[in-house]
Amino acid sequence: MDSDAKLNILTEALAAAGASALAIDARGDVAISTMNDAALERDVAAFVAERLDRIGDGARLVMGRAGARLSLTVRPTDKEGGGLWVVVVREVRGAAAHAGIEWLNADEVEARYESSAYGIVEGAAAVAAPVAESYARGVPLMLEGDLGAGQVEIAKRLYLDGPFADQPFVSIVLDELTDRGWRHVLKSSESPLFQTGLTLCIEGWNAVGPQRLRELVSTMADTALATRCHVVLTANDMPGGSESDQAAFVTERFACAVSVAPAIAEQGAASTKVARYLEYLADAFGTATPTLSTAATKTLDAYRWPRNYLQLREVSERLYILVGAGTVERAVAEEVLAQEDVIKTATFGAPTLESDLYILRPLADTERDIAHLVVDHLHGNRTRAAEVLGISRTTLWRLLKDDDRWARRP
Repeated sequence: MDSDAKLNILTEALAAAGASALAIDARGDVAISTMNDAALERDVAAFVAERLDRIGDGARLVMGRAGARLSLTVRPTDKEGGGLWVVVVREVRGAAAHAGIEWLNADEVEARYESSAYGIVEGAAAVAAPVAESYARGVPLMLEGDLGAGQVEIAKRLYLDGPFADQPFVSIVLDELTDRGWRHVLKSSESPLFQTGLTLCIEGWNAVGPQRLRELVSTMADTALATRCHVVLTANDMPGGSESDQAAFVTERFACAVSVAPAIAEQGAASTKVARYLEYLADAFGTATPTLSTAATKTLDAYRWPRNYLQLREVSERLYILVGAGTVERAVAEEVLAQEDVIKTATFGAPTLESDLYILRPLADTERDIAHLVVDHLHGNRTRAAEVLGISRTTLWRLLKDDDRWARRP
């Protein structure tokens, strides 16, 4: 039997199994292939070649193409001798994109981490040894903490620094799943819950309702998920700092090792983190790095940072826009933080200002209330309030003029 006949037999056998294969060298040139789509063959070869330096024997990659997801298993043949890498390609059927579910390779996880506020400020800081050891041993982890304290970024750092980065990282954000997404997660054979070897980061347990919680926990337990995949769970604490009932239930059910991501206010020296983010922005835009005055440093350090790294990004970006390569003075820092408090009040319904702001009202009323709050926090300085709100003094006057309190003010 000649080589062409053998290749035809192999091609037919792989096709019957819903797969195809190719062998590439270190440059990504194809030496042999069973694929009949030349464009797909080139794309797969290039995709794998870009990642050869960070994958091991039996590595698995995921590749999106034309709305489909491809599963790629890569094995080297005599790598030291300049050999070939054999890539088995399988299209994952029924794997249409679902909101709240993402399949990522290590390079994509690293890019996400490095561009996050947590990654920019903390760099590649090592995760605490006991947490890393638990992850490496396959013990399910529950990462808790305040909103925006970096739980998901810590999960990504664990994955990148751990022994499983040659297998996919899958993120499931529970509060973003649609009904269709829930059906996929709980019932589909292509659900991440029914795979093997993944690092599975399931986020937002604090937002899951009782019925979904029971269904998801039952599926995870009945299929012994924690013995097949590396499971990292994340949850935000309740207001006041207490653990959510959902997180407590899941932690006990799966005997999770628990780690709490410290809030920025607990860590202290928030101004140092802001300075690092300003340095990042200056480098990105090719300008000199802004400096923080002593008074601004004290103001930033004294702030509560209720949304932690999410808020630190927003504050730092506003400061950079306002001062450019100059100096952040206390007045500027106070204005930006006052605006943050207004945004927090309007968005989360947990007022921290002198008066409550209710948003389930006509838009004009809400806009007027926001204008009142900003002017109050700036001690009646309408010029600065208009700058913070990004409107003219005339527009601000129109927002306030129907209120007798403000109409009488100069």
